[in-house]
Amino acid sequence: MSLISNKVLHVAIADDHPVVLGALKSELGRLPEVRIDLEANNGDSLLGALRRAPCEIVITDFTMTNEDRDDSDGFSLIKRIKAEHPSTKVIVYTAMCNTAVVKRLYRMGVFSVINKKEKAEELINACLATQTSKQVYFPVSLRGELEVSWAQGDGFAQSKELTLSELEVVRLFVEGNSLSDICDRLSRTPSTVSTHKNNAMRKLGLSTDAELIKYAYATGMI
Repeated sequence: MSLISNKVLHVAIADDHPVVLGALKSELGRLPEVRIDLEANNGDSLLGALRRAPCEIVITDFTMTNEDRDDSDGFSLIKRIKAEHPSTKVIVYTAMCNTAVVKRLYRMGVFSVINKKEKAEELINACLATQTSKQVYFPVSLRGELEVSWAQGDGFAQSKELTLSELEVVRLFVEGNSLSDICDRLSRTPSTVSTHKNNAMRKLGLSTDAELIKYAYATGMI
């Protein structure tokens, strides 16, 4: 496969696992028109590198550990990339497969969400698709329902889905963060965080923390 033009694509990759970074370089290296300009192992490093040398495509994990900052992963990272580099195509390369989170990422302006269990060709196809007129790219595993939902309106319907704040609170909670930790990471008050968590559980039809954690594992949120 090759790109539709001889244009060199400048790409940034980010993941906190060196093995994954190596695999990304190997797979993308199969495309002679792709040049990996930046590598990062956390969100803050990625953002800093992009400020110095913006890229056309960013391929990043959804959640990465960061010893210096607590607000540069997940939704916060994607939001900051899109705010600072609105023309950059963002491809989220992640082990997370929760449909609600995936839909939210697309609504935030992500070009594609590729699960790490996909064949390598899907990541390459997503890179190739950035050079077409496509607004988004759905890999094979996410087509069908997502394509239908997207075609029915402007993005995905939001009425029955968790809000961004609710999703982020739930994600951090099921990862083992305490209420105070979540407040610090999101710069929110305890009452606000509790409200987001309770609203999320109500929407999901869950009544206990154990049910919430079970739901998160069952749906691939963590």
